Amino acid sequence: MTGPADRLEALIRQRIHQNRYERSDTPRLGGLRFTPLQLPPGGGTPGRDYQRQRWSVGELLAHYDRQFVQNAYLVLLKRDADVEGLTGRLQKLQSGEMTRLELLFRLRYGPEGKQHGTQVRGLLRAFAIERACRIPVLGALPRYLRALVYLPRMQRDLEELRGLIAMHKNALDDRDRAIVDFQNEQLANIVRHLDS
Repeated sequence: MTGPADRLEALIRQRIHQNRYERSDTPRLGGLRFTPLQLPPGGGTPGRDYQRQRWSVGELLAHYDRQFVQNAYLVLLKRDADVEGLTGRLQKLQSGEMTRLELLFRLRYGPEGKQHGTQVRGLLRAFAIERACRIPVLGALPRYLRALVYLPRMQRDLEELRGLIAMHKNALDDRDRAIVDFQNEQLANIVRHLDS
């Protein structure tokens, strides 16, 4: 899903491109050419069909944090998350008050989710196992068995997370470099304008 950071990056790249290839018909502000920033059309991952009626629980659990909540709303409720719903559910997830499976279950089997009837393969089973693991004392055995079964997957996920962290750090470094280059170019334009 395209997030605010991706949109900001697109805006910065657009502005850098526009400043490199300025047209004579762009408005001027203080002698410098100025093109107002506009948000590119966003909302959702390109190529992803959120109107689809059949999903797997793994597809929905592939996202985290804000992106997870937004994706869950788009898939299960067929709409963007409202500000209150997004922040409230995000706080519950981050505090541990609610799990991601519980959020999916509540959205899917809530009144609005029932109207859309999106099928999520594996959701009921995964939610039932999670609930069984929460039973005091008796839940210890299912918890250990689940951890043992998922150990190879957790190792793979850990390696993937390390790669994602490195990739995001590189992306942030590139964004920082683009911002600095843009600012330096603008300052050079201002200095040239003042000198002339």
